[in-house]
Amino acid sequence: MQGFYEALASERKNDALPEAFNYFGKLVGSWKIHYAEGGNARAIEGEWHFSWVLEGMAIQDVIILPDYEYGTSLRIYNPDTHAWDVAYGYTGKIIRLEARKQGEMVILTYTGDENRKWVFVKIDEDRFHWQNVTVKGDGEWHINAEIFAERA
Repeated sequence: MQGFYEALASERKNDALPEAFNYFGKLVGSWKIHYAEGGNARAIEGEWHFSWVLEGMAIQDVIILPDYEYGTSLRIYNPDTHAWDVAYGYTGKIIRLEARKQGEMVILTYTGDENRKWVFVKIDEDRFHWQNVTVKGDGEWHINAEIFAERA
């Protein structure tokens, strides 16, 4: 298995990935997270790990929310669209998204439903804020869940 991990992981971003589109590079590393569903109906302490993969042209993560959900995302930069193609999978389900930057936010939009989004509201060196939102008919964002993270 060590050969698999060595083939998958990359030490750094590939130089072919333009810095202007390096939306997720600050996330590389390990994070302690506080996950909360709408109105704190469910709150979980977990962890989220990010790494460069596939010769530094992609970032993969593993999110661990004990007794709730373990999942992984593969974010691959697409030079043709200047966006990131994203697949998130967990037991029994895979979700496809496309990520683009909007101001300071990185917005991942579900490919099958533009009203469903995952949003990295802010990414700093030592913390980030993430939201799962649904865009209502009037354009207002309803927050379904959010994560507050601090670098481990």
